[in-house]
Amino acid sequence: MSLLYKLEYQDNFTDLEKGIANYILDHKDNIIDLKITDLAEITFTSPSTISRFCKKIGEKSFNDFRIHFASSVIGKYKSQIDYNRPFLNEDQPQKVIDQLGNLYEETIEITKSFLDIETVNKIQEILSKKQVIDVYGVGTSYITALNFEQKMMSTHYYVNLRHIPHDQSKQAVFSNKETVSIVISYSGEEPEIKTIVNHIKRGNGTIIAVTSINDSYLRKNANYCLTLCSKENIFSKIGAYSSKVSADYIMDILFSLLFQSNYNINLIEKLEREKQYRDCSYL
Repeated sequence: MSLLYKLEYQDNFTDLEKGIANYILDHKDNIIDLKITDLAEITFTSPSTISRFCKKIGEKSFNDFRIHFASSVIGKYKSQIDYNRPFLNEDQPQKVIDQLGNLYEETIEITKSFLDIETVNKIQEILSKKQVIDVYGVGTSYITALNFEQKMMSTHYYVNLRHIPHDQSKQAVFSNKETVSIVISYSGEEPEIKTIVNHIKRGNGTIIAVTSINDSYLRKNANYCLTLCSKENIFSKIGAYSSKVSADYIMDILFSLLFQSNYNINLIEKLEREKQYRDCSYL
């Protein structure tokens, strides 16, 4: 019996448990971002009640339930694509083209389904009040962070991105209660990311995590989470196809919302800078 079926069928559920189940079913896309205390408060219950409810439907803990439930929601986007090995040795070029196109399209749809508009609005509100935004990412995530930094040059915000992991860690040491940091990591478990998170938390800074649905160190310590499409295996994948597209999509959304907050001014300044660049290039 699937997890979604158990929630819908509500066999031997008390009225209190039916209320919890109905809230979850009515807010499928938001559950991945809720802590157990959040769900308890929303449903007028307690964390212990939520824990007992999760065990009743066969889950070891609320975190296990949250991840398995998110995976069930993702299940509606079923395809024949192997996210870890989207092409094989014998595949013709046209099949590779089609497979990657389908993978990217599906990745965007899954990522979009995870975006909770209330969380996005809150993050936009927080970021828009800052002049400086710290951004962290290592490996492939660094490329996503670098792309975000370059796009943000067309706004009045300054993106503080250090280009060497060790320097990122040193930067995080200076975090304080006024600091807002976007931390990008699919696994959320890299040693460098854990160190960065610890420094930010020690300084009481705010962490916005861009990470997978897994109950990682980053997710557990973040103030806000934007969830990536999470179908790739960290170790067996050929390359970061889906996770890279998903992260780029989320960061492009953040850039677009911040650009939009001063749309006319940012657009005029961007066009002026491009004109100056063209004029200089002809000298």
